[in-house]
Amino acid sequence: MLSWMMTAVAGLAWLPMMPFLPPWPVLSAGALASSLVAFFCRSSGRRSALGLFALFLLCSAWSSAYCQSRLDQWFPASLAGEEVVLAGRVIGPLEKRGGEARPYWRFDFQLLPGQCAQHYCPPGRPRFRLNLYQTPVLEPGGLWRLRLKLRPPSGTRSPGAFDYARWLMANGYSGTGYVREVLRPVSGSAGIAGHYNHGRSSMLDGAADDLSRYRHHAVMRALLFADRRAMDNEHWRVFAATGTSHLMAISGMHIGIVLAWGMLLGRCVSAMGHGGRRGLQLIAATGFLAALLYAAMAGFSLPTQRALIMAGVLCLTLALARQQSSWSALCLALLLILLVDPLSVHSAGLYLSFGAVAILLSVAQDRRWQGHPWRLALVAQLSLIIALAPVLTAWGFGLSAVALPVNLLAIPLLALVIMPLLFAALLLSPFPEISHAVFGLADAVLELLMSGLAWSAELSPLWWPQGGGLAVLLGLAAAGLMLLPPGLPGRVLCLPLLVLLLFFPSARPALGSALITVLDVGQGLSVLIETAEHRLLYDVGPDFDSGYNSADAVVLPYLRKRGVGALDRLVLSHGDRDHSGSADALLEVVPVNELLSGEVERHRRFAARDCHAETPWHWDGVSFAFLPTGATVSDNPNNRSCVLTLSIDGRQVVIPGDIESLVESRLLASGALQGEVSLLLAAHHGSRSSSSLAWVKTLNPEHVVFTASRFNRYAHPHHAVVQRYARQGSQCWQTGMTGSLQFILSGEGVSMIDPPAKRFFWQHSPIEMCAGEDSPSR
Repeated sequence: MLSWMMTAVAGLAWLPMMPFLPPWPVLSAGALASSLVAFFCRSSGRRSALGLFALFLLCSAWSSAYCQSRLDQWFPASLAGEEVVLAGRVIGPLEKRGGEARPYWRFDFQLLPGQCAQHYCPPGRPRFRLNLYQTPVLEPGGLWRLRLKLRPPSGTRSPGAFDYARWLMANGYSGTGYVREVLRPVSGSAGIAGHYNHGRSSMLDGAADDLSRYRHHAVMRALLFADRRAMDNEHWRVFAATGTSHLMAISGMHIGIVLAWGMLLGRCVSAMGHGGRRGLQLIAATGFLAALLYAAMAGFSLPTQRALIMAGVLCLTLALARQQSSWSALCLALLLILLVDPLSVHSAGLYLSFGAVAILLSVAQDRRWQGHPWRLALVAQLSLIIALAPVLTAWGFGLSAVALPVNLLAIPLLALVIMPLLFAALLLSPFPEISHAVFGLADAVLELLMSGLAWSAELSPLWWPQGGGLAVLLGLAAAGLMLLPPGLPGRVLCLPLLVLLLFFPSARPALGSALITVLDVGQGLSVLIETAEHRLLYDVGPDFDSGYNSADAVVLPYLRKRGVGALDRLVLSHGDRDHSGSADALLEVVPVNELLSGEVERHRRFAARDCHAETPWHWDGVSFAFLPTGATVSDNPNNRSCVLTLSIDGRQVVIPGDIESLVESRLLASGALQGEVSLLLAAHHGSRSSSSLAWVKTLNPEHVVFTASRFNRYAHPHHAVVQRYARQGSQCWQTGMTGSLQFILSGEGVSMIDPPAKRFFWQHSPIEMCAGEDSPSR
């Protein structure tokens, strides 16, 4: 039975990870043909193998059909930026963002069946993530007709950075956008979903008022209702640094705790009169009911749904009094989750939840630790940390050196003290004074927990292993060795593998070469230049009123992935927000030896030096220089950009910031640019105010990169600019279409490392923008 379930799991899981979807009718026909052959096969071994193959194809067909239906719901890229009028349900609560100066509200909007606008007629009920930039009149759970501007799921793609588009896909979204106009309510019954959404939003608002008197009200709301709107960056920093972020996500551990309490209550009731099979059914029913109520309070998020399915399998096994092995029950739960949503394989929580349960089962069944609860707890926690390290590494999460002792104390404190107090206080709400006293006691215990976590967070910074996929393989090998069954040799070998995982050396460019990484920071610019012993960062990308900044989201994760702990030079080309908006966030974390700017008066707080007055320098066989642009204080900010070149044996890279055609003409007239241009970052993201015909013809670059997001409102890069480069025979790339790009510069010129490729089926295929044009060869 286990082999059949594992085969079905494999059939469901492999296809969502592929760059293309095979047609589900073909897979179905293959499953039918395999079944027929198996039916007439005389050999039992072959019949079983063919049956497994047919099941694999059948599950793959289901997975393919599901993924294709999700693609059919996506808002088409061709309509991005167009206004559409659609009706749907507001899924609350509305989350206020952007601070008091320029507030806006974020919420989910699920379309009603049969919606059609501008030839976009999606099947089913696609869900969108929207922003509302006006005082909200929308009621959660209500039906509304809205004028919207939408786009398909998209986001930055860069090594180590959070993949927002993947997260949207895994969480059931078909696009993002904002509300242009709230038109009118839609008549009709709110239905069960509408009443539930309205009721839960009202409950959250009431709880926010009632709990605001307590110091740790934000954590209380997160634990009781999965309402993390009041959590701030400092909360998340402390939880991440101590490896305890999982405590704030209502998933398997929390549902498991509530399930255990419910079962304990059922056990007490059954002891008073019901025994035997009816007693087991009562225990299972009360346990599952408690888990179901908690999941409803938490909003039935996807992690909660997965945990609820696992709880359901356990309760069903108990109620039927079946002698089911723990591994079969775990596999059945995984199979049910993937049947409901095959795209769950793109959620880190799936691997962490099932990995943690599998590790705990493995440790609990080891007879050496049975009868020794403290040794069992220590071994279980140690196994979790080591075995989940490769999972965390693969998903770009850091490792915490204090996670083991902190979790050994925090998990029991949360499970046995804090959560019982919070739920007891909630149940005692009809008696306000008693409820307040219990909430106050929970707040006092939370103060102890949060103080301890904050103190622990300062002891050891997060550690990001180097080595990419090889480090993940090392971690998996170490975890496999550590979890070997008793009696098998080799467990001690996990120690050297773990040491290698933690201290895997990062690759550095050779002497006489430079690694140039053009980071995908959306509509902005950031370029990391590495030589054998030095690091220079040119610009840091944008920040926004919402609090998002590209330093935290893209630049710092990449620096960690490269093992760069400090910068020799930071160059802020000029003061515009899309180039230097994230400088404060970067400088809080990364030491910088020298800081240069094209507009020093806008960067006085950094004590920046004027890049236009810098003399050329050499690092590790690579020559660097700022070109004399003739910029004056009266020039507009774009034309005061630092124009940086780096060269090796006459092959050079030019990074001109946002200079316009005026400065381009000055540079051409001065003759400052000599030698072959192998790589050029198009000025001002490909705007038609730059990249003049004379500039393009004179530089004649081999590669051109436009640092512009995919759906930017400026329509960068301009079509006429792309055509100019195409006619020169250049190869053109846009970071919003390809993600971050890496080039290596040496005496032989520039070559691209790992050309962009489509990774998952929903992604657009990266294209070389200048290909196909009628252009002369270089």
